[in-house]
Amino acid sequence: MKNFLTKTALLHIIFMVSAIVASAQSDAELKSKIEKLNLEIGAAMISGDHEKSLSFYAKDIISLPNYQPMLKGIEAVKKSNEEMDKAGWSVTGFKNNTISVTSCNNLITEIGTFEITFAMKGMDQPMTDVGKYLTIWEKQKDGSLKIKIETWNTDKYPAMEETK
Repeated sequence: MKNFLTKTALLHIIFMVSAIVASAQSDAELKSKIEKLNLEIGAAMISGDHEKSLSFYAKDIISLPNYQPMLKGIEAVKKSNEEMDKAGWSVTGFKNNTISVTSCNNLITEIGTFEITFAMKGMDQPMTDVGKYLTIWEKQKDGSLKIKIETWNTDKYPAMEETK
């Protein structure tokens, strides 16, 4: 009986270690996939291709943008993009750094940092901002990933920058 319990305990330990290793490999694969998607998102932002940008979002996206109200649903994000276009806002450069990716069932949490350069009507020069973000991706039935929830914010408080 003691020998049976020892073997059973050993099998449980091996199973747990295997599960942890498989999860780590899976998260590493997901990170690579997300980094590729982020390159596509950045290219779409820089080219002003809003249709391509919207294709990365789930229909029920919740976006929590910096200095703006919450956006619920793909139509709200589309409207926000249209308003930025009307205001003359454009992205001229975008880089991000995915720091961590953690998956749980069909959701993947991505945490990272970004650097964005943008121009607006009336600006003499484009402006660069840096910050951090959190994105929750959702695995779709076809295996693709869509952004389910996103939020980001700047590392610098603009009002403090103006007083310097």
